[in-house]
Amino acid sequence: MTLVVEQSLIERARAGGDALNALIETIWPEVYRVAIGIVRDRAAAEDAAQEACASIARTLPSLKRSDAFYGWMYRIAGRCAVDAEKRRRRHAHGELPELPTRDERDAQIDLHAALLALPLAQRSAVVLHYYAGLTSAEIARALGVPSPTVRFYLMLARRTLRERLAVEIIGGTEACERA
Repeated sequence: MTLVVEQSLIERARAGGDALNALIETIWPEVYRVAIGIVRDRAAAEDAAQEACASIARTLPSLKRSDAFYGWMYRIAGRCAVDAEKRRRRHAHGELPELPTRDERDAQIDLHAALLALPLAQRSAVVLHYYAGLTSAEIARALGVPSPTVRFYLMLARRTLRERLAVEIIGGTEACERA
């Protein structure tokens, strides 16, 4: 799904009122999609998306060019989601819940579980790059790291995902052959 927001709506939303409400309603699903991709917890993702939408509404008048809206929106959404995940981890004393064990008969590839198993920085880079379509430079600004670091995160994440998903495919194939 590609988010399409009319430039005129963005311009009208700068003044607030109904246009701002319409803009927030339009972008909410996409902001939430980015948040759930990073946080992987519905309640925390909703909080992060609300925080991102509030930040977007509050700072929209300072956006210099409305054609830069998409990258700007994704950066805010990504930053709010990363912050929410860090808070969630702090409250959980740094421990993430263990991934559920997979039934051998279930040969379905679980990309979401593989993403969840990635370290936060790598997962954030993957979601912002592949889900939101941001460039390395835009992700770097959102995460507060240099662009080469983002490319390194993406490389590590792709390698890890490739390995984990290959194990699932091979494991699923072997399970099917035994049946």
